[in-house]
Amino acid sequence: MKYLIAGGWAAGTTAAQHLRKLDLSSEITVVDAESVAYYPRPDLIEYLAGRKSKDQLSVHGASWYGENRITLISGRRIMHVHAIEHEVTLDDGTAISYDKLLLANGASPFVPSVPGADQVGVFTLRTLDDADALLARIVPDANVVVVGGGLLGLEAARALAERGMRPSVIEFASRLLPNQLDERSAEMLVEHLQGLGVTALLGAESQQILSGEHGTAGVLLKDGRLAQGEFVLFSTGVRPNVTVAREADIATGRGVQVDDSMQTSAPDVYAAGDVVEHRGRVYGIIPPCLEQARVAAQNMVSPGTATYEGSIMSSSLKTCGIDVLSMGNINPTLEQHVQVIQAQAQQVYRKIVLENGIIVGIILYGTTNGARQLQQALRSHTDLTAFQDRLTDPDWDFAGM
Repeated sequence: MKYLIAGGWAAGTTAAQHLRKLDLSSEITVVDAESVAYYPRPDLIEYLAGRKSKDQLSVHGASWYGENRITLISGRRIMHVHAIEHEVTLDDGTAISYDKLLLANGASPFVPSVPGADQVGVFTLRTLDDADALLARIVPDANVVVVGGGLLGLEAARALAERGMRPSVIEFASRLLPNQLDERSAEMLVEHLQGLGVTALLGAESQQILSGEHGTAGVLLKDGRLAQGEFVLFSTGVRPNVTVAREADIATGRGVQVDDSMQTSAPDVYAAGDVVEHRGRVYGIIPPCLEQARVAAQNMVSPGTATYEGSIMSSSLKTCGIDVLSMGNINPTLEQHVQVIQAQAQQVYRKIVLENGIIVGIILYGTTNGARQLQQALRSHTDLTAFQDRLTDPDWDFAGM
């Protein structure tokens, strides 16, 4: 059996690991566009901030691939899939045959069509080369503009601040991280960012990237405000890399469409990770990528033995040095009959959303206290009516819940 994987990052590497555990003898080949071995993309922030060196980024050394008998073809990408022939063509013209193919070729940064966005001094951050390009432009005490106040944008702004720059973050929404935070916790995050030297411009829409003597001069907003910057970093999301699949007549929507076994519309072709659209949903975050990769690998070896039913949207992370857990329905509408329980202390905030006593949403900001118990309670649809009084205490340790 020949397994071929397009893309060697979170989904592709996880799938390769599981394929080898499940099938000790078959050939496994990973083709990846980058010239270096797998590193977690979030670690690009650590590298940008100077917290990690380039040598510390890689998860697996070259020997790991050899020890697991996984062939890694770096610096190449699959350009064409010939599904009927069970063969792919690389960008250098090389043809590789397969018995089972996994599309894990990820996504690419999305840059809105703002006038001036194609000039020198406008960057995205998705690869190690992108990070190196940003590092070459860093000027201490200079202004920089980050367009997009999502997780990556905020962490990039913090990293640039640690490098001595003065970042401004432009966010279209009226608050930061609207999918992970409510109004109060978002306000607390803005206050925290100010302490780090990061300015947040909310409810802001870019109108034009202005030109300067050596590249950009900043971003003009539609409300007339000007965010000055020696360079501009766009962090406005990603789009699944569907071109290869679409040209092979594999069904695509926003992403490569898969069923619950992670199989595409083409025989013996599976997909996992940022490139995937499952039940109409594109996730674009790491936990679903890993779940999908494991299910895909299982079914590539033993078809029909594993099922992916989707992922609960959950963010458990450290945002600019602040622990944040966000899970479930955190911003219920007025029409929903729910009870919202809030507790707040110095730089700590807890929000629990209950529906008929059953926990349906969690925000923990600035604390990990209760994270494990609350996640388990949400997943198991636990009735927390008996604990409502204690939930209002920010110092309750959740023992015995």
